[in-house]
Amino acid sequence: MLYGDPPSKGTDLENSNSAQLKKYLLTLVVIWTVGIIASLGWNIYQLRQSILRVARTSAEISYEKDLIYRRWVSKQGGVYVPVSEMTPANPYLKIPNRDIMTPDGLSLTLVNPAYMTRQVNELAMEKNDFRGHITSLNPIRPENRPDPWETEALKVFEKGTKETVSIEMTSGKEYFRFMRPFVTENACLKCHAAQGYKEGDIRGGISVSIPMGPLRAIELSRVSELTVAHGFLWIIGLAGIGIGACRLRRQTLQR
Repeated sequence: MLYGDPPSKGTDLENSNSAQLKKYLLTLVVIWTVGIIASLGWNIYQLRQSILRVARTSAEISYEKDLIYRRWVSKQGGVYVPVSEMTPANPYLKIPNRDIMTPDGLSLTLVNPAYMTRQVNELAMEKNDFRGHITSLNPIRPENRPDPWETEALKVFEKGTKETVSIEMTSGKEYFRFMRPFVTENACLKCHAAQGYKEGDIRGGISVSIPMGPLRAIELSRVSELTVAHGFLWIIGLAGIGIGACRLRRQTLQR
């Protein structure tokens, strides 16, 4: 081609094909990248939902365990145990025969359901930081007063709500908090009739706090694995797109 001559039709066609190929290639890269990001986001979302389901299941098991223990002790009318430093007589339990003595001189005190539940929960907290708390808007024992979160839950229970669940920070740690009400049963009236409760009333609730730290550690590990796996998949996809683009370019030039 002489200087000043217009470009040949072959050159125009080649440039046009090259531009179209680049546009096609860029579109594929964008689609592939968006797909990988969407897949990663969906997998992370599903993982986090699974972590929350594990926390909820743990909380429900703890709650049901406490409820069954309480119900058993309640049906027995309380359980007598030796008076000790760990289990002194309950000063808030105002009933006849709270304290008795065996013929051989062993002092026994009656452990009612609330007292038993509190001691079991204190042992659980020492072992694995699971926090269980029996509470009420009208507690007999001052230490059973509800915290602000429990207070709000107890108020909505009186309006018919069956449970309250949320993620909360307590003492600088993340907890899955779960609470359900418990209803006054006939066996409960032995200790609580004097407070004006009758059978069927919402008397309070049991809250359970599951530490999220161990579960978050598992979540972080799995998120890292998912991110690396999707990163490799993204690179493999880009390589495939690049190889396909080179072949398509060669075929185009040949034609």
